[in-house]
Amino acid sequence: MADSGNNVPGWVWVTTPAIALAFAGFIFYLSTVPAGNELEAVKGDARKALEATAAQAREDKQKVTETAKPSYDFYRLLEKQTVEVQEVEAYKSTPKDAAVKYEYRLQAGSFRSEMDADRMRAQLILEGLPAYLESSSVNSSTWHRVFVGPYTNRSKMNKAQDILVSNNVSPLVLKQKVSSKK
Repeated sequence: MADSGNNVPGWVWVTTPAIALAFAGFIFYLSTVPAGNELEAVKGDARKALEATAAQAREDKQKVTETAKPSYDFYRLLEKQTVEVQEVEAYKSTPKDAAVKYEYRLQAGSFRSEMDADRMRAQLILEGLPAYLESSSVNSSTWHRVFVGPYTNRSKMNKAQDILVSNNVSPLVLKQKVSSKK
């Protein structure tokens, strides 16, 4: 059974330590507050510092207003100046009527084995692309390159490029000037 001599309510266990802590905190606060004559000295020092800062600010403001504002008249000076530009032959643009024609080809792959190159060419022909082979010698070894094209229209070349990309082939675009025959 419970001991009847120990009937202390629960709120007493909570409030007693809270009151003791509050009292200790109040004593600590009083130890940090300066005495009455010290408080007046601190207030006086703060007032002097504030007045000194205000005086310095007034002096700085006078200095700023005394200095002349810079005049920005460069836009008037630039109106009066001219720049002579020499005409250089290398930088003349081509006339509009002399349009330069280009031919585009796509390199779909480069293989050491002619059989692999021919296999890729056959796949591209089945996709409806104009594919062909070119063999060349590089560093005493033969490479078989698969090309698609030629295209004179850039949009048709882009369509062929899209078909190649959809077949997981990353083509190399080759752009070549078409020589004008007169």
